[in-house]
Amino acid sequence: MIIYFNHPKQVCMTYLQHMLLSFRFSYLLCVGSIQAFIHGIHPDLFIDSTSTLTKILSNTLKNSGC
Repeated sequence: MIIYFNHPKQVCMTYLQHMLLSFRFSYLLCVGSIQAFIHGIHPDLFIDSTSTLTKILSNTLKNSGC
């Protein structure tokens, strides 16, 4: 049985490319979440991590697919 997904093709990516990009976003968001949590407890740590992460996510999304 072959499962076919429309979304990867709609964004000009193969299934594998889309999966790896999604995994990358998941990893970055997980790390960012931990950094934001630590920053909430100790404000002198990870001062600009959330704004940096936002820029990385935005650039990655802009430069992937079509």
